[in-house]
Amino acid sequence: MKAELIKKQVITGKDTLYVFRCPEIAEKALPGQFVEVKLSAEFFLRRPVSIFDCDGSETISLLVRSVGKGTEYMLSLAEGEVLDILGPLGQGFSLPAEPGKCLLVGGGIGLAPLYYLAKCLKKQGNDVQLFFSPRRDAQLLDAIDNDQFPAVIAENRKDIADRLPQSIEGMQYVFSCGPEGLLEQTALECIKKDIFCQVSMERRMGCGIDLCKGCVVAVYTENGLEYKKACCDGPVFDAKEVAFHEKP
Repeated sequence: MKAELIKKQVITGKDTLYVFRCPEIAEKALPGQFVEVKLSAEFFLRRPVSIFDCDGSETISLLVRSVGKGTEYMLSLAEGEVLDILGPLGQGFSLPAEPGKCLLVGGGIGLAPLYYLAKCLKKQGNDVQLFFSPRRDAQLLDAIDNDQFPAVIAENRKDIADRLPQSIEGMQYVFSCGPEGLLEQTALECIKKDIFCQVSMERRMGCGIDLCKGCVVAVYTENGLEYKKACCDGPVFDAKEVAFHEKP
C-alpha cells in the first residue's frame, strides 16, 4: 500500500515518530500488529516496525529507533514522500472480554506497540497503568499522552526486580514488550500469580509474511517444544507458552 509521510517528529536523539496517511492499513490495524516498510532500492528487504498509533481511518504512526542503515535512512525522509508499506501484519494483543485493571510493561523502544494498545484498552473502560524501564529511555514517554495513564519508571535492573512484582499485584491483565529478560520476568510473575499475560516477542523478520522462516519463537505445546513464527503466529504470544531460553 502507498503511504504518505505527513509528519516526522524527533522524540530523542535516536528515536523518531513518523505519521503516515494510509487508510488501507489504518482501517484494519490492531494493537500489537506491525508493518513492513519498503525503503529505497538500496535495501533489498523491508523493515518491520510496530504500529505505535492508529486513528482507525486515515493514519498510522511508527516510533522508530535508529539502530542500523535502514532505520538511519528513514531519518532522511521528508514530509510528503510516499513509501510502500505492507500491513497490518501478525497477531496482535487480545483485548479483555470484560474491563479490568491492566498493566503495560515496557522496556526501551518496547514502548512502541503499547501506546495504541493503551488507547484501545482505555476506550473499552479498562484501568490502565504503565511500568516502564529503564530511566535512561524515559524521554520516550514524550511520544505519548502521559495524562492517559500513570507511569512507574524503574531506574535499573535491581529496581525492576523490586518494583515489578509490586506493580503486577492486583492486576487482572498484563501486556509486555521490551528486552527478553524483562518479558521473562513479567511472564514468571504473572504465572506465579495466575494473571493473564501476553508478551510481544522481538525477532529479526526478513520477510514478515511467513516465507523466510527466520523469526522463530520456541513455545511449549501439548506435544512438547515447538517453534512458531513471530511474523504470523505472533509477535504477540501467551506468556505461558514462551520457552524463553530455548533456541532453534
